[in-house]
Amino acid sequence: MHAWSQLTSLGFAIVGFVLVALPRTETGNFADAPGAIEWPAARLLRFPVFWAGLILLGYIAVQGFNPAWRFIRVAHSWWIEPIDHVSWLPSGVDAPFVRSNPWRALTVDGSLWLLVCAVWAGFLRRKSYHALFFILVCNAFSLALLGVLQKVSGTDRIFWSYLPSNTAFIASFIYPNHAGAYFNLMVALAAGLAWWHRQRARRHLENPGQAFFFMFLAVFTGLAVISTYSRMSVVLLLVLMVLAGGAFGLGLFRRAGRIRDRLGFLLLTVALAGVIGTGLVVLRTAQVWERLADQVAHPVAFDRDRTLARQATRDMLRDRWLLGWGAGCFRYNFQDYIAKYPEIYYDGDRRMYWEHAHDDLLEFPAELGAAGMLPLTGILGYAGWQLGRRRFWRQAVSCCIVLGCVLVLLHAWVDFVFQNPAVLLTWGVLLVGAVRWAELDQHRNRLISPVHSNH
Repeated sequence: MHAWSQLTSLGFAIVGFVLVALPRTETGNFADAPGAIEWPAARLLRFPVFWAGLILLGYIAVQGFNPAWRFIRVAHSWWIEPIDHVSWLPSGVDAPFVRSNPWRALTVDGSLWLLVCAVWAGFLRRKSYHALFFILVCNAFSLALLGVLQKVSGTDRIFWSYLPSNTAFIASFIYPNHAGAYFNLMVALAAGLAWWHRQRARRHLENPGQAFFFMFLAVFTGLAVISTYSRMSVVLLLVLMVLAGGAFGLGLFRRAGRIRDRLGFLLLTVALAGVIGTGLVVLRTAQVWERLADQVAHPVAFDRDRTLARQATRDMLRDRWLLGWGAGCFRYNFQDYIAKYPEIYYDGDRRMYWEHAHDDLLEFPAELGAAGMLPLTGILGYAGWQLGRRRFWRQAVSCCIVLGCVLVLLHAWVDFVFQNPAVLLTWGVLLVGAVRWAELDQHRNRLISPVHSNH
């Protein structure tokens, strides 16, 4: 929401990228890093996401340099007026940066691109990714603890000091659905780390305490998802727990036959107890129960507003499907299309203002057009190809991360979770981490297998 925080994020991303781009003096081969450590710039030049992201950022910059409309504000009213522009180039709206425009979108997307490239080129060992994941889940636990304490204390202020625009905030997230999406990502990551440490403990490489530690973080962070009162987040949390728990149990019984792996069985029991406990919290939390019951009883009426908003977004997309309306500019032109649906355009005598479509899978194409979506689709396709090539489903951490990322992508189908930079940047970094973890783990297994075969 605030420009200063997004500019701060961009500043840190630039510093990280510059540090990673510096040449390294250390060389050599490592058991968990294929090949010799090389100059990071060489890795970036061979990284397709680097070039595709650069093309996408250039596309958004053209939209900013070639506005087709100008934002006009007088007193408490505003409107946009068409202005001269190059019609065959991508265009956007000349609007204030603090409100939203292509340059504001470039700030967030540029931070994501720099961060992803820095992680890809700078983190060459599995130990580095483990440290990153550890910091992320501990940070999520701290936020979850903050959110629970805020709920218990009944405060109406974030950090007990800042009065937000939304009274349904959770931790430092002003919009609870964004918090739910973020915490679901962290639940998936913590569950993957718990399973990975369980495998290491089973091979007597470490004590089982770390597996239980990460399982505790997963369960407690899941409790924070419940505390958001976000219906979609709670549903996706249950899906995540069922799928992850099923995979955990299947692997346990396939490898152990009868339950001989006591550590694995105990860990699974703890996880199931956590799921049951959070389920009881849901049933005892009147606010969550009432909202879910209302949605079940009146599903059509409950989702009518967002269904109509999606229809208006499709109308908008059809009119400029090739070049889009401009990154960060959805809210300006959308008012003309939502006016065709008076059920969601008026609230009594007051006009309603929609900043987002509550469907990122439609809003991004509407803003970027088919031409702008090409490099973005290429990035996601490359990530999917790399994950499949590395057989990510064989690595617990990568598998759980991918599961979490897919569920958040489903959440983006019914809400605007990727408009929150915390969710967007974390999602992108975890996807890179899943690819690299699978690659490094595959390489490590190839090095260890011959040693085992000799024995």
